[in-house]
Amino acid sequence: MAVSRPALLAALSMLGAAALWGVIGGTVAGLDVGGAAAASAVELVTGVVLTGLAAAAGHRPRAVLAALGGRRRALLGAVVAVNVLCYYVALQLAPVGPVMAVHLLAPVLLTVAALVRGRRRLTPVRALSLAMVCTALLVIAAGPADRDAYPYAVVGLALSLVSAGCLAVFVTTVSRSANDAPPIAAAGLQMFVSGLLLAPALAQFRAYPQDFLILILLGLAVFAPACWLYWYAMRRLTPIVASTVLLTEPLFGPPAAALLYAATPDAAQVAAMALVLVATYLELVATT
Repeated sequence: MAVSRPALLAALSMLGAAALWGVIGGTVAGLDVGGAAAASAVELVTGVVLTGLAAAAGHRPRAVLAALGGRRRALLGAVVAVNVLCYYVALQLAPVGPVMAVHLLAPVLLTVAALVRGRRRLTPVRALSLAMVCTALLVIAAGPADRDAYPYAVVGLALSLVSAGCLAVFVTTVSRSANDAPPIAAAGLQMFVSGLLLAPALAQFRAYPQDFLILILLGLAVFAPACWLYWYAMRRLTPIVASTVLLTEPLFGPPAAALLYAATPDAAQVAAMALVLVATYLELVATT
């Protein structure tokens, strides 16, 4: 069956978002400023840029706010704030590859929730997928990682898992909201709200002004386009397809970290990342 042009463009847009987010993650992993401050800076810059562009295109913020509704706007902002906060902190506490892989466990977490509620059966494929995830977590926690470089790797892994839970909520909510407002306007307002929630952490930049400039550039050149591409793609992709494409994010983050900070992953990190990605793929195949 041939893929329609709109669906292909949406898939390519999601791939572009995954690549850009991977580059951001690899960069944030080596910054000195805390994850909360980094998240707030990037999100506020992104929110202002996208909201301004939307207003210039004729999409008034008040109309977009009314279209999204107060509850969904608050939910999206809060979920993204927690998601990015946990993710950025995790990137600074644990190896980039495994953190990104665990961050993308959303489909598996949704499956576990459905199994608990009795909405899905525990098939052999799903059982294998869950077993691979548990194995990967054990490999990351007990693997021969550099304890000097990552003394809190287990904490970072746990935070990445929380981020995955937030991502599961986020992708489900966006799939229901993406057609209610222009992508650029919806993405801008959502990012601005989440950035405001983390704004108190901006005081950390007094000690790291150089990191602040780096994050402003990232927000302008990388994060803002990624968010717009994501919302655009979600108008045409289901959460499952979107999650599948997002599995490519770890292909871009570790190379960026290796290029910028010489943070080369070891064999255990690569094995854990591969286990998580294969497990998530198996779950997605079983669901479709």
